[in-house]
Amino acid sequence: MMTLMLIDDDVPMLEYVEFLLGSLGLELQLAASACSSEEALEQFHTVLPDLVIVDIGLPGMDGLELADAFRITKPEVRLIFLTCYEDFHYSKRAIQLEADDYLIKDELSPEQLKTSLSKAMSRFRSRQELLERYSLRQAIERNKEVLKQNFLKQLLSGTADREDTLQFGERLGISWKHPFLRLGFIHMDAASVTERYRYKDFPLIHFAVNNIALELSAGDSSITPVMTRDADIFLLWNVADPACPADGITRYMDSLVAKVEQYLKVTVRGFYSAATGSIRQFETLHQAFTESRDYNFYNAVTPVALLGEHTGFGQTAEWRGDKERGMLSLALEDHNAAWIDLAVNQWTYHVSEQRLLPRLVRELYANFVRQMAFESGGLAEEDYFIQLEQTVHVAEAARLTKRELRNLWRQHTLAPSAAAQKDIRLQAVDSFLEEHADKMVTSLDMAEHLHLNPSYFSRYFKKLSGINFTDYVNQYKMNMAITMLSRPHETVENVAYLLGFSDRAYFSKVFKKYSGKNPSEFKVQPLDAEGTDK
Repeated sequence: MMTLMLIDDDVPMLEYVEFLLGSLGLELQLAASACSSEEALEQFHTVLPDLVIVDIGLPGMDGLELADAFRITKPEVRLIFLTCYEDFHYSKRAIQLEADDYLIKDELSPEQLKTSLSKAMSRFRSRQELLERYSLRQAIERNKEVLKQNFLKQLLSGTADREDTLQFGERLGISWKHPFLRLGFIHMDAASVTERYRYKDFPLIHFAVNNIALELSAGDSSITPVMTRDADIFLLWNVADPACPADGITRYMDSLVAKVEQYLKVTVRGFYSAATGSIRQFETLHQAFTESRDYNFYNAVTPVALLGEHTGFGQTAEWRGDKERGMLSLALEDHNAAWIDLAVNQWTYHVSEQRLLPRLVRELYANFVRQMAFESGGLAEEDYFIQLEQTVHVAEAARLTKRELRNLWRQHTLAPSAAAQKDIRLQAVDSFLEEHADKMVTSLDMAEHLHLNPSYFSRYFKKLSGINFTDYVNQYKMNMAITMLSRPHETVENVAYLLGFSDRAYFSKVFKKYSGKNPSEFKVQPLDAEGTDK
């Protein structure tokens, strides 16, 4: 029998839902009820329910933040949200959390509750069956994967007898009928995985991706997938002609990318080499392939890509990132996570412009996380640094780093504050503005994010906040600008650029409209050696 937890600060509502449950005839046991976020977190970790019905508008940690915390502890938990709001449905956030339904409290009926719970129970069973199947396959196939890795080691060693090694491969089901090989690999996008799973789930997801790769290769013995020790799947494509087109391996990779997205809801990318060599040249072929792994680090992101040619990387950074480091400190001082996104976006822009050596980019991102951990007194996930080393694109490294910085920021900042008292619907708007502080966000962008009709959104937002959306965004940006301008040596031009304004003149016009002063009036003059204003 599945277990259910109810969370709502409205006790009569809790009692009403509990009353309805008794008449639904579902194989569902009420394991816990909670009236506050703190109580909900404690009870969730105690009972680990299969399904949760949670009110979005809880004080303190709201229902969406609680759902995030629950998913970290138990990723397969199913979620149903209760809400008083018929207008802002937070549908995009709900999609990310795989919510099963939104139930409007005033309209809740036994039929509606039964339909929602039945759907959630069905999805939970499907998820459990999938995980159990992969766990069983993992136990059965573990030894075989180790043997396949040993087979590759023998090919690479150059010391083992080549014919004996190939016969060993035959016993593992690796039957190469053609004389040439072409190499590729499937990369699990770490930022995508951490949006849905915990770091400790990486081995299971890695194995699940490998299982899908094996299933797809079952009808085509020319492609051999082999799990690596990191989070990738190594591919060996056996071909008769070194000049053959890449259609075979690209079709395979496209299918794998689609199936992983369908079943695991994570992103993987496929890469393959232009070079083809004989089986006897495997060691040389593999070395060249390994060296080309980072060649696409700054190229456009596509599901499947040919590893490009090496065009040279910058060996040293011409820019120190002092301003961006200052933005990290501002994120903690101002309790505003938007500074994190601004900083990382700027780092990414600079390293991409310079085409900095990928190894140095990863070191740079890692150092920024260490800085945030030091200043916040928090603890960065060790697995973050492991996964960062495996990233294959600057955008992946940036997204993974943003997530880790935000986790550290939450550890330091997430406490009851004035912002927590803001209407939950405006908090959703603020969250989007934080993530896009360096862009000119329009009401069309916001409506699309919330999956609302643009005209309806504009009318409703003004009714909710008392001002139109453009004024709200500009005031939000000007508050950030005032903070930035108060820092020594900051320029008006740079502040305008960082906040998405195309030129200083327009920025200054907007600034004066919303602050009543010119930007230069907020600038702090640096102190001279005697401690006086210059």
